[in-house]
Amino acid sequence: MSPRRVDPARQESRREALIRAGYAEILDKGIQGVTIDSVVARANWSKGGALHYFRSKEDLLFAIFEWLLAQVNRTLDEVAEGDASPRSKLASELEVLFHSAEVNRKLYLMLVDLLSLGARRQRFGSLIAGFFERCRKRDAAIVEDGIKQRQFRRVKPEDAAVTIRALVDGYCLQWLVGPANSPIEAYRDRCRAVLGAYLLR
Repeated sequence: MSPRRVDPARQESRREALIRAGYAEILDKGIQGVTIDSVVARANWSKGGALHYFRSKEDLLFAIFEWLLAQVNRTLDEVAEGDASPRSKLASELEVLFHSAEVNRKLYLMLVDLLSLGARRQRFGSLIAGFFERCRKRDAAIVEDGIKQRQFRRVKPEDAAVTIRALVDGYCLQWLVGPANSPIEAYRDRCRAVLGAYLLR
């Protein structure tokens, strides 16, 4: 009797279905309220099937956050790799990062949970560090290009990249914990104004 063939595409599709179910569970309950059982129930799977992909809750959480950050990076890479001017790329990046109240609330609730894990577990800390490093490289390249094209002042691209990330995350977190009726667009515009004063000639 020949062994059953494994379909890699089907395996990946099943794994992603569990990740998406886990993402929805975290949004509903936070990481403390999520269990393998609750994710399995949401995905309408068997626990044995889930354990084939993720041996523990921690493995599942890591996969969820890895998947989420990959989605964010993919979108930002598309902006950075486009044909627009450096100034337009930064403007487009801010539109992505201050997308909407619904999207940003989900993203930053997840990031707060991830930061909590990252402070306690090295693998999650490395995941966050890798994400921020990729952000810094991407933004530094945009700034460097903008300096060459004389669109931006002469600043250190690496310092500017750190500043961009700090401003975006700082304003988004202030919005997240601020009054419920605060429009996220107001925080985006403040961020844009500060970056403009810092970078524009």
